[in-house]
Amino acid sequence: MMSLTCFNRRFTPNWKMILLACLAILLFVRLGFWQLHRANEKKQMLTAQAKFAQIMPVTWGPDRKLPEQYQRISVTGKFLSENILLDNQHHQHQFGYDVLTPLLLPSGNVVLIDRGWVAGDITRQKFPVPKIPDESLSLVGDVYYPSTKSWVLGPALEQKQHVTLVERIDTQMISQFLHKPVYPFIIRLDKEETHGYIRDWAIVAMPPERHYAYALQWFAMAVVSLILFIALNLKK
Repeated sequence: MMSLTCFNRRFTPNWKMILLACLAILLFVRLGFWQLHRANEKKQMLTAQAKFAQIMPVTWGPDRKLPEQYQRISVTGKFLSENILLDNQHHQHQFGYDVLTPLLLPSGNVVLIDRGWVAGDITRQKFPVPKIPDESLSLVGDVYYPSTKSWVLGPALEQKQHVTLVERIDTQMISQFLHKPVYPFIIRLDKEETHGYIRDWAIVAMPPERHYAYALQWFAMAVVSLILFIALNLKK
């Protein structure tokens, strides 16, 4: 047991208290820096989206490099005759689906078009059947690369009542399902385009300011842990 004397008080922590305090402080500090990292990521996402929102869409094709996240592009193709419904999507606290319709490009490759949100039956006895235009179309929208880190319980893709449901957007899985090459991004259909539904996508689920607030809380808990460690081990 170590012992220090200061201002007529002895600081006598045992090794268990030292270990516990160090672990707690390191954990809180690490969580604080993680929140700062997430805040920086969210700021970069919002900045990128704001930048591309001011730029006219560019015509994109398979002969060009992959577009950037949130870039506005225009593509030409024809919808395949099957919708894919992204499950468990909510709009104004109402359950529903995002409608993903595969667009076949002249090259034979496919890009998924997110046409927006439609209401669903919470009992899952009935499923929406959005109409699919059968003519060739030129569409404008924002590029979005789905996260590859998400995981789901149960099957990621299933068919019910002639409807294809997915729990997350996995372009490789959808490529195998369609038996066609699918690009690793989707296009969120522009609000001015027809053939769409409710399009109100949030760029970030949590704003950077909230991450900063959480970071401050974690750092404060680290300081409190240090103060408690010292106070509990000071003796006259």
